[in-house]
Amino acid sequence: MARTGTKSAIVCLTLFVGAANATADMDIVSKARMAAVEGDHVTCAKLADEARKRPGADGRIHHLYATCQAFAADIKRSKLSKEEYVAEIQKAIDAYQLLLHTPGLLPHIEERASVEFVIEQLQKRINAP
Repeated sequence: MARTGTKSAIVCLTLFVGAANATADMDIVSKARMAAVEGDHVTCAKLADEARKRPGADGRIHHLYATCQAFAADIKRSKLSKEEYVAEIQKAIDAYQLLLHTPGLLPHIEERASVEFVIEQLQKRINAP
């Protein structure tokens, strides 16, 4: 009987810890989304970057990071050298390319086409004088 109780306690603890981690991940994603809605793309990019590095991050989190990173680079552009600006834009491009090249992150052809278009536009910014 004691073993059954111990197993039940371990299962409950495992479920609780898993749920707590999922909640923590959602909290950081929710904060990133709220920062984006409020126009604070620098904070959004930081939070989304942290969230996308966690296990189980899906394409939406990577997309949120890439989008906020591109906006954050534009917001900080006047304070950055050309090389720093290019590096910031390249982070967004790399995140978008991760979406394109990781199976399952962009399940629909329309999403892929949209991301490809955004990458082209960001590359134009890098090549602009």
